Amino acid sequence: MVADSRARILEFLKRNGSGSVADLSRGLGLTPVTIRHHLEALLADDLVEAPVARRRPGPGRPEMAYRLTPTADPFLPRNYGELCACVVRTLQSEPESMVGTALGVAGAGLGRSQLGRAGMGRMTRRDVLLNTLEDRGYLPSWQIDDDSTCLVLSNCPYLEVAREAPGICQFDLALIQAVLGTDVTLETSIAAHDPACRVRLPQAAV
Repeated sequence: MVADSRARILEFLKRNGSGSVADLSRGLGLTPVTIRHHLEALLADDLVEAPVARRRPGPGRPEMAYRLTPTADPFLPRNYGELCACVVRTLQSEPESMVGTALGVAGAGLGRSQLGRAGMGRMTRRDVLLNTLEDRGYLPSWQIDDDSTCLVLSNCPYLEVAREAPGICQFDLALIQAVLGTDVTLETSIAAHDPACRVRLPQAAV
C-alpha cells in the first residue's frame, strides 16, 4: 500500500509537472497528512526536489510545490518487455539469418564489453561471466557433472519476451560465448518451460 501510494505521487507529479500537498490530496484522494508523510520519504530518497513557493491563482499566501528529480525516472512506468518482444518478433519474421546475426552481435558485444571492463587481472573468464549474469538477474551457478561443466541459469530476466520470441535466447548464448571465448550448447531453456536454462561447456573450456 505504501509503495503504491508513493508510485501514484510520482506519476501525478510526472503528469502535471509539479504539485502542492493540496493538489496531490485532491488528485489522489489521500489526506494531506498522508501526502506529507510520503513526500518526506520521497525527499529523503532524492526522488522529489525540495519544495519551492508557487503563487496561487487567487488571493492568499503562496503554496509549496514539489517536482520530481531525475532520480525518479527509473521508478516510473516502463514497458521494455513489450518493446523488446515486438522487435524480436519483427526480426523473426525476416530471414532466420537476421535474427541470429542481430542478437548474436548484441550479445557478443555485451560480453566483450564486460571482459574489457573487468580487465581480467585475477579474475578468470568464468568469474567475469558469473558476475555479469548475476548483475543482470539470471541467478547463475556452476554445476559439474559427468566430468564436464554446466552453467545453470535459474531465472530468465526477460521471461515474457523469451516465451513470445524464443529466438532471444541467442543473445544469452552469444554473451556467454564471448566472455568464455568458446562455443557452448544450450541443453534446456526456461523459455521452453524447463525449470532452468542449462548451458553446457566443452570439456576443454577454461
